[in-house]
Amino acid sequence: PDVFGGTRRQIESLTAQAEYQRFQLEATYLTLTSNVVVAAVQEASLRGQIDATQDIIRDQAQSLKLVRDRFNLGGASQADVLTQEAQLAQARATLPPLQKQLAQTRNQLTALAGQLPAHELAQMFALDSMHLPLDLPVSLPSQLVEQRPDVRAAQAQLHAASAQIGVATANQL
Repeated sequence: PDVFGGTRRQIESLTAQAEYQRFQLEATYLTLTSNVVVAAVQEASLRGQIDATQDIIRDQAQSLKLVRDRFNLGGASQADVLTQEAQLAQARATLPPLQKQLAQTRNQLTALAGQLPAHELAQMFALDSMHLPLDLPVSLPSQLVEQRPDVRAAQAQLHAASAQIGVATANQL
């Protein structure tokens, strides 16, 4: 017989600890999901930056050709040609770091998907394919905060500690 409720409180404590572990697992899944989303948005952003940089390089190469043609016809100076060449070189220098960041982000996405970097994902992300929801909430309701796994895990820990107090009281009696 459980006269002082020690066994009941012990079971209550163990149940609360199991809930805590379940909420920790849920928090891990949410963290993984958010990391994948952040990496996908970063990949899309880097792809957009690379495309824009390539457009700039293409435009500056055309400008350099025009300046050289003007120089050959006597309408531009050698300084104008050198200035345009320097601008083109600067634009080309910004491309490799962006490509390296894109490769790192792709490797991160592959790792988050549980694959090795050698097994790259087929899915590619672009900014024009991403859309925000039409209706965004103005404020965060308290019900959403209560659903967070870290808040629920803290409640489960508090419940387990409270049950342990009941076990200790029953053992004392």
